[in-house]
Amino acid sequence: MIVNVEDVTPVKKKINFEIPADRVTREIDKVYSQIRKTAALKGFRKGKVPQDVLEKHYSAKMTGEVLHNLVSETYFKALSEQKIVAVAPPSIESVDEIKKGEPLKYSAIVEILPEIEVKDYAGLHVETEAFVPDEEATAGRLREMQARMAHIKPLDEQRPAAKGDIVTLDFTGYVDGTPFENGSAIDYMLELGSNSFIAGFEDQIAGMSVGDDGVIKVTFPEDYFVTKLAGKEVTFEVKIKDIKTKELPPLDDDFAKQFGEFETLEQLKSKLSDTHEKQERSKMDSKLRDRLVQALIEKNPIEVPEALVEKQLSFLIENITNDLAMQNMSLAAIGSDEKKIREDYRETAVLQVKGTLLLEAVAIKEGIEIEEIEIHDKIAEIAEKSNKDSDMVERFYQKNPYAKEGLIKQLKEEKTIKFLEEHATITESAKNTSK
Repeated sequence: MIVNVEDVTPVKKKINFEIPADRVTREIDKVYSQIRKTAALKGFRKGKVPQDVLEKHYSAKMTGEVLHNLVSETYFKALSEQKIVAVAPPSIESVDEIKKGEPLKYSAIVEILPEIEVKDYAGLHVETEAFVPDEEATAGRLREMQARMAHIKPLDEQRPAAKGDIVTLDFTGYVDGTPFENGSAIDYMLELGSNSFIAGFEDQIAGMSVGDDGVIKVTFPEDYFVTKLAGKEVTFEVKIKDIKTKELPPLDDDFAKQFGEFETLEQLKSKLSDTHEKQERSKMDSKLRDRLVQALIEKNPIEVPEALVEKQLSFLIENITNDLAMQNMSLAAIGSDEKKIREDYRETAVLQVKGTLLLEAVAIKEGIEIEEIEIHDKIAEIAEKSNKDSDMVERFYQKNPYAKEGLIKQLKEEKTIKFLEEHATITESAKNTSK
């Protein structure tokens, strides 16, 4: 067998094969012999069909099986001999016609990992935001808790609905004079000012009184998830049936005690402030990690295999689909589909694959490895966060080597990013509140 390898791109090779004529002939005879055993042709017993008749009726079947057998035999042998590590099945092309007494030539396009000589990864320059305490964020969280504990009660005296009221209403929505799907409700409870309805709807309800009928016109956003309604002007016929108001509890020590671990309002505020700081610092750390990886990519431009990009896109689609399912929604419900997600997230997937390969290259160059104690500690952390028994989680990873391999890969990436952070030049700037 003659094998010739060509470099097409840094992540793609073309392997040209020439299989000797005698090997092709033997395989053709073997396949026809196998076909003869089961061939069912009128006028012939099984196993007794003449060769010329077999060739007339089963040449296509023979061609497919011979090609499959010879490619399977020669392709993987060539990968081993040429020390080529493929990241996806090959694309077979340029296949000659299969004939007895003639050699078979074919070519296989195969994707490989790029050869990476990672450089300039120590001393990356990145910017991070300085943490700034935000008293308003704590106050806002406290107001949310207060609102959740509010008591809903009838109005002391009848009056028009105002912001903060709970209005019970019937409504029917029309597009071009025709009711649209899921556009109507009976005894719908709406808190005015909650911004839970289409912009402008709640503002027009304000000022209406119990028993009032009205017509409300709003325009759905251009990017509305139901594509049939996106950008459309919609008319709602509404009837106001009831108005209630919310009575907020006073923000005092008794209020704080309702949340179990607090004796005073100041203790509750302190806890909310600490929680907010932890959340903000976690977001800042995540942004810093992303910027470190982006800086690494900019210092080390590489090409990545399309197969890995497609695999990463499939992973992203699975995550998006699962997140939507948790909200009882689907891709179709947000006016999207798998094809659109692949288009919209392609650049993200490319960057993620580049980052993964470069981090792996840094880990190899710096000898970064994961110890058993680190795996054990991570499993304990996972168990604590998910409120599960640590031994049970440990057994899960022991019984699922692929899951454990993924966990180790995650830990190694985190450790490598930590290495980059420790050797980077990081500049703090004031937090951009517009983000």
